[in-house]
Amino acid sequence: MDTDTIFPVIQSAWYIAAPSSRLASGPLSCRVLSHDIVLFRDAAGTAHALLDRCCHRGVRLSLGAVSGDRLACAYHGWEYDGQGCCVHIPSLTQGAQPGQRARVRSFPCVEQDAYLWVWTGAEASPAPPARIEPMDAFLWQQGTLPMQCAATVGIENNLDWCHPVFAHPWTHGQFFHNQMAGFTEHAYETRLIDTGMVLFGPATENESEPIPETSWFKARFDLPDRLTLELGAGQRIIIILHLVPTGPHTCRLEWLNSIMPSSTPLAGVRVRWSEEEPTVLVQDRLLIESAQRAYDGEGVEFENSVGADTSTLLARRIIALAAQGRWPSARGTLPHRRVVPVRA
Repeated sequence: MDTDTIFPVIQSAWYIAAPSSRLASGPLSCRVLSHDIVLFRDAAGTAHALLDRCCHRGVRLSLGAVSGDRLACAYHGWEYDGQGCCVHIPSLTQGAQPGQRARVRSFPCVEQDAYLWVWTGAEASPAPPARIEPMDAFLWQQGTLPMQCAATVGIENNLDWCHPVFAHPWTHGQFFHNQMAGFTEHAYETRLIDTGMVLFGPATENESEPIPETSWFKARFDLPDRLTLELGAGQRIIIILHLVPTGPHTCRLEWLNSIMPSSTPLAGVRVRWSEEEPTVLVQDRLLIESAQRAYDGEGVEFENSVGADTSTLLARRIIALAAQGRWPSARGTLPHRRVVPVRA
């Protein structure tokens, strides 16, 4: 079953193509939605993004090499500029020029907040990618993780209030709280925002109260794929996740973990790359990749949901509306605030 029909994907948006540090002097391949993309830096260090396919015989341009401001195909040496125009064909005789059709699609590309972003819409981008607001406040550990599940499945997992007790033994604060206090009845709260939703606990008394700064857990979901997780009421830990769709059944998790406040020296390095997969992400991945196999075979008809699933189902609905081009105009069709009693 095509997962796009049950977990639709937002086609026109800014998505992360790669962490900035991964693009050095040579080309870098990546996948965003259904697009195979090649990234490269010109002589000034500016990043460009092109369709990863030579318009001559279809060879991946990421197999080629960068020379000055151009990316050359490894097969016949056809050279492309940052706008995707073929500007040199070595086999042409003197005076001959590449034809107007000798070009590949280029994607608007912005380098910002330790990432390279590409705009995937056919239309022009209405604005640059949204900034990662806490970026300047912390030093970070950064990594990338391919996942065998739809991006929406990963997003829902991180907005699921009740799974940490079972899914994250010895790695998650909610597990440790349960070990000490057992299962308790309380309530979490969801609120809509123009860019998605916020989930936090404990719940407030009424809608007029602002979201407390002292919430011991807060998760913000911003379309199309960003999750900002804040844990702890004192020294806060910030985790920022982007679940970039790479196909109907797959995504790429780009993760940032706060290490320490930015005022703390760390040899001048603000973002430190990690090849290791954090244990808490391993725990999640194994479970939601197994769930994806059920969705692939049966759709969502087998699902049985309870009140505790309010937050995940709300995110699913927001993504579906956005994929239809109806967000935030259809925001009024959803409850602005929900208080959800749970036992966890």
